[in-house]
Amino acid sequence: MMHEQGSKKYNFDQCENCGLVFLNNRVPESDLGPFYSENYLPYRTEEAWGKYAYFVKTDQQNIDQARVKRVKDFHNLTTKSRILDVGCGKPTFLAQLHKDTPAHLIGIDFSDEGWKNNSKNYSELELRVGEVADLKGENAVDVMTMWHYLEHDYTPQKHLKNLLDLTHSETKLIIEVPNFDSYTRKKFGEHWAGYHTPRHTALYSPHNIEILLKNSGWQVEKILTYGTLDSYTLHWMSEMERKGIDWSSSMESRFIGFVAGMIIHKPIYMWQKHISMGFLTVIAKPS
Repeated sequence: MMHEQGSKKYNFDQCENCGLVFLNNRVPESDLGPFYSENYLPYRTEEAWGKYAYFVKTDQQNIDQARVKRVKDFHNLTTKSRILDVGCGKPTFLAQLHKDTPAHLIGIDFSDEGWKNNSKNYSELELRVGEVADLKGENAVDVMTMWHYLEHDYTPQKHLKNLLDLTHSETKLIIEVPNFDSYTRKKFGEHWAGYHTPRHTALYSPHNIEILLKNSGWQVEKILTYGTLDSYTLHWMSEMERKGIDWSSSMESRFIGFVAGMIIHKPIYMWQKHISMGFLTVIAKPS
């Protein structure tokens, strides 16, 4: 999915006990690089939309502001605060957070594709290429965020346990992931963009993500049936997957259709805070 060579089929299995859906077999981690190329749409964001880039950039800023608010809901940010964004990708969230807070901001990702071409825009951030295990020995952080990271993780329980070494009693962990138990997944079936093959290794629902966190040494404080992303985004991407579009091409000609679809479907997606339309958010603390 979302790849210029998207003809290969992938298989998902589902656990009969907890309902977790997981990719089986997986692409070896060493072979994942081509699936996160410079043509990967989340890295291109506004650049992919041509003359409509301003509107897409504004939408991304709104998403980042919503994420900043989510962090502020659970932590009072000060000059002593330390925030870690795991799987930071294109670190616009951290850049927005830097505008709003004097906190120390750290982002880590397995690739620098998301920021290497715009490093001057993120000069105030501490950005690292690596994985969670590389954070061992770091000072404790106050908030950890995972904005659509966990579903990419090959060893989520191991990494969630590793992150406990970076916590204190009041540390908060904020996770946003696609929700397998959602309207868009049921509507689009195999074309649901939440599968995101082969990048997503697991698809969570409220029940099994709570089990994962509990088994990893975390206590869930709250589960929300929505995220900072508008669930219509999943709807549109799923529709495009069904049409088999070229994801490496310009999205400019599709912008009007995207907006029109959002308006048409607004009566449905306005209920996403009551019924999961595509995403879920978990807030947890060390057990």
